[in-house]
Amino acid sequence: MHITDEPKTDQKPWQSLKNGLASVKLTIFLMSLTALTVLLGAWCPQESQTGKDKVVETFGAESAKILTQLGITDIYHSPFFLSLIAMLTVNMIACSFLRVFPRVKLLSKPLPFLTGKDIVKLPFNTSIPITRNDSSLLAVVAVKLSKGGYNVKTSDQKILAEYGKYGRLAATVTHIGLLSLLVGVTITSWTGFNGFQPVLLDNHLDFQESEHSKLWVGKLPSWSVRVDATKREDYPTGEPKQWFSTLSVVDKTGKVVRTQEISVNNPLTYEGVDIYQSSWGLDNVVLNFNGSEKRLDLRPMGKLYAAFLPLDQDTMMLFSIRADGTPIKVFAKRPDWEAPRLLTQLTQNKPARLGPVTIELKKLVPITGLQYKCDPGLPVTYFAFAFIIVGVLMAAIPHRHFWLSLDRNADGNTLYMGGRSVKDKVGFERLVKRMASDLEAEFGPATEKAPSSELSVKVHPKQELATAAKGDSAKDFQGDN
Repeated sequence: MHITDEPKTDQKPWQSLKNGLASVKLTIFLMSLTALTVLLGAWCPQESQTGKDKVVETFGAESAKILTQLGITDIYHSPFFLSLIAMLTVNMIACSFLRVFPRVKLLSKPLPFLTGKDIVKLPFNTSIPITRNDSSLLAVVAVKLSKGGYNVKTSDQKILAEYGKYGRLAATVTHIGLLSLLVGVTITSWTGFNGFQPVLLDNHLDFQESEHSKLWVGKLPSWSVRVDATKREDYPTGEPKQWFSTLSVVDKTGKVVRTQEISVNNPLTYEGVDIYQSSWGLDNVVLNFNGSEKRLDLRPMGKLYAAFLPLDQDTMMLFSIRADGTPIKVFAKRPDWEAPRLLTQLTQNKPARLGPVTIELKKLVPITGLQYKCDPGLPVTYFAFAFIIVGVLMAAIPHRHFWLSLDRNADGNTLYMGGRSVKDKVGFERLVKRMASDLEAEFGPATEKAPSSELSVKVHPKQELATAAKGDSAKDFQGDN
């Protein structure tokens, strides 16, 4: 007795662990937590997509520091999110292999033919008396069911029909899609990378500061991207319409292997890396003062950019610049003036004199914001979504079983019909009722017609009793169903 009890004791904890991992409640909890994490990531700008400056601009320096320490500014690469995805993956695998996939075996399991006493136990059933011993009755029913898309089998005086059998695979197909989706996410998490980098004209974008998960086994590109040209296209109102950048892919030997102009929603793709036009601006302006060049940093101020040049302790020179190629306005500002005073305007290759000083605009240096990502699991993700969509569509197919049995008894023949439907039960009941009504009219007891003005028919008392009995049974059938 001790020998037989010992394996059961060892098996019980393992069985409890399996049931826990395959718990649907655990799935709902993990998916809800994942959804909340994604919403948190959507609420907080991610450094890998918009840069750290955007986080500081949105929340302020102190709050941005706290969010960064909590990992919220890079939440998709945090150990918490990766652990959550790992737990969800284990849960999905357990649910799929312990609960969902074993049900596929039921598709190959043959269904039995039922007799009348078994059919009356079904969720929906009805019976009608059959007085005409016509061998075509089963053939009529089989044809009607076949036209309705049922797979029909007959045996002796019985019919078994099934509709939407492969709709039962909806859960299996959906779980294959969910598992594939998790595989795609895992591939991207372990080998993918992304980032955002502002790049000056004629400078290079490299991938050394890319963002990726802590447990990363991928490889960064050995090539870089050079910004050959960049510009902004405006609406007539002066609002930005589109940003463009001409990029060249440069390999590690310095050879240009590809050149392409990108814009918003029109990225450059090379060796699995997508490079997007994310932002645009002016970084600095180069001016010539009496033959001496000076570079001034530009600050965005609404629709304008401004550069500041202190002349002495009280006097400040301001340069107001638009990005559409209009002249640069030069102002002077002193504390005793109510507002800055316009001194002159600068255009390319047209110097302006301010007393003994000649000012010439040499160039405006733009800066383009490039966002990039490498998503190796994306093809698997597309495959997964295709399976999920197919699974959802299959779930809409109602799965139905229909049984019919023509049984002999002391009073004659009785036709029993019934079945079950997982979905659209009302539609299935209407189908059975309509079929019963048609069969009763064709094969059931003959109904006496009312006498007309041309022909008077006498009805025997026994026939009146039979007719009345039939009328009562019809009422009972309608009341039961």
